Amino acid sequence: NQMAAYLEDVEAQRVALIGNVAHELRTPLNNIRMTMEGLIDEVFAPDTETFLQIQHEVSRLQRLVVQLEQLSQAESGQIPLHLQTVNYGQLVTDVCERMEVQYDSKGVVLALECSDPLPLLCVDPDHITQVLVNLLGNALQYTPPAGRVNVQITAGSGAITTRIADTGIGIQPEDLPRIFERFYRADKSRSRSSGGNGIGLTIARQLVLAHGGTIGAESAGVGRGSVFTFTLPVDPRPSSERSDSEVP
Repeated sequence: NQMAAYLEDVEAQRVALIGNVAHELRTPLNNIRMTMEGLIDEVFAPDTETFLQIQHEVSRLQRLVVQLEQLSQAESGQIPLHLQTVNYGQLVTDVCERMEVQYDSKGVVLALECSDPLPLLCVDPDHITQVLVNLLGNALQYTPPAGRVNVQITAGSGAITTRIADTGIGIQPEDLPRIFERFYRADKSRSRSSGGNGIGLTIARQLVLAHGGTIGAESAGVGRGSVFTFTLPVDPRPSSERSDSEVP
């Protein structure tokens, strides 16, 4: 009975995944088709604005395909890690500077607080950059203009903790346990209207777990903001892979 229930749950997840992927592909493809038909029927002018709309939808499809590929690798445990020793404080600063234009255009303040000094961190910088971009992008998406997102970095107990707190719409208690599930949206209508597809947080979680870290979310409720926290070990390699001089 337990095996039958498990297989039934797996099949339900597979069907849901196919449905979600189909929905996410259908929307940009329909927009492209309608625009092209409008060009053929001369309803739309073949000007720069029209072609930019098509380019936007194509880029949206490309992002989705890349995310689905990353999700497949992550959930099958096949994420390749190219570990490097990095200055984590500088890595986070660079990511915040890259996203500052998006925050400024929406009128949301992005503030970074970093304890000093931080130990050097052994991570895959590209993957951790993606974690930060996904979490900061999520915070921006759900924080209204004149809001604020605070990034706080602290070190202790052989790990570095990153805390991203926003003054956004918050999360209902019943949604918190499922917030990192693939394609899950706490607010489906709001997510779709703003371009979210429910994959970013899932990928972020898998990338953090691949580094031997932890990630979680908390919220005091709707309208009271959210806090996403992830912790990365200073050196994720097992002791057997380190030299004698490296093992504490």
